[in-house]
Amino acid sequence: MAMHSGKPAVKFSCVHGCSDCCIYREYYPSVEFGKIGVLILPEEKGRIEKLATEKGINLKIIPRLAVGAQSPEQVIAYQMMGKNQDGDLCPFLAIDELAPHGGLKCRIYADRPLACRAYPVIDDDDKQATLDPHCQFCSKFSTNTADVEGLQQELESLSRIKATVKAERGLHVWRYATATGKDRKAMLPEGWVLES
Repeated sequence: MAMHSGKPAVKFSCVHGCSDCCIYREYYPSVEFGKIGVLILPEEKGRIEKLATEKGINLKIIPRLAVGAQSPEQVIAYQMMGKNQDGDLCPFLAIDELAPHGGLKCRIYADRPLACRAYPVIDDDDKQATLDPHCQFCSKFSTNTADVEGLQQELESLSRIKATVKAERGLHVWRYATATGKDRKAMLPEGWVLES
């Protein structure tokens, strides 16, 4: 076992019985924008929609980020919304079948989106790779990637996302407000908002 930060690194693995990352969605960047869905890259969108059609699953994929000088002219990321009215629960999660780790099984695990492959590695506000504190494993062991082994695939997936989801100089970034969640009165209407 490698040593990082003066303590032994622990190998990442899903906590037995946990499916939290596939069930719960967060309000981002604030409650006003509503809950976000799983990030879907433009080149993934058609494949994910085809998988849903083949499995008879209803999907809601909406824009997430776009760039443009005066308006959202080019979508650079989409999001797959949860199937519950509050925005939670991935449509591909089999609620009647368990995965080897005891959590609910993903029906498209081998073909899951890059964002799912990257999890629990995320960007923090400083644009550094860190681990999601909402992940049960990470909240128990560490949110520092240097303290956890076995994250190479996740780090590579995040790197690919960052290389794709970026804005050219001179273009504004637009974020799509989902109007999804429990307190709709506090949210912006569904649609594009210019990021400040």
